[in-house]
Amino acid sequence: MSVITSIVLNEKPEEVILFLTKNELGISFPRLDGLYNRANWAHVENNIGLLKLVKKMCDAGFIKSNGSIVVKGPNWREPAFMLEGKYTFD
Repeated sequence: MSVITSIVLNEKPEEVILFLTKNELGISFPRLDGLYNRANWAHVENNIGLLKLVKKMCDAGFIKSNGSIVVKGPNWREPAFMLEGKYTFD
């Protein structure tokens, strides 16, 4: 199992989205949807639930949407699991 899959399965979706938007490239909606679809919608009900979560995080300023890409917002913060060093990336 990949590290990204482990993160999607084990962490809160808000934290996962913060992690995926940590660089200036962000993540596309289709790719984000695909990650959760392959993980059987872990911690979110379905793609509508995921879209609602993204909207909520945009409204709070944690992320922002540039068309079909989700990027870091003005209130972005480091995900807790990153601060803890919970995962290693090779």
